[in-house]
Amino acid sequence: MVRFKNRYLLLELSLASGAEAGHVLQTLTPKRLLAAVKDAVEGLHGDYGLACVLHSISVKYLNVLTRVALLRCPRAHHRAVWAAMATITNIQKVPCAIRVHHVGGTIKSCQQFLVQHNKKKLKEMVDSAANPGTALVCA
Repeated sequence: MVRFKNRYLLLELSLASGAEAGHVLQTLTPKRLLAAVKDAVEGLHGDYGLACVLHSISVKYLNVLTRVALLRCPRAHHRAVWAAMATITNIQKVPCAIRVHHVGGTIKSCQQFLVQHNKKKLKEMVDSAANPGTALVCA
């Protein structure tokens, strides 16, 4: 028996500010995010690209408060999914952008990266609070 090898994409959702964005965050579910990703893959790579990723693509984790998601996709086609992420311009008719922070072979490696990333951001925020003359750039 052959095991399917997967990649995990750690995503950050950047939604436009406003009342609509707040409503979308409240109603955003893993199924809706997955539907947006599938539509993007089909739009960029066609039926063949969608068929290649359809059997193992899934949203493993979604936190609407921190706007972080974890997406599983096949290892052989993770670059196709990653490229399709760049074409997503709106979710539920609200402008947004999806940024891939990390690509890992396991969920644990993505979690470890997220902890390190959050520690770094927290340190930057504390330093900017200590030095009010410097501006905090959120990337």
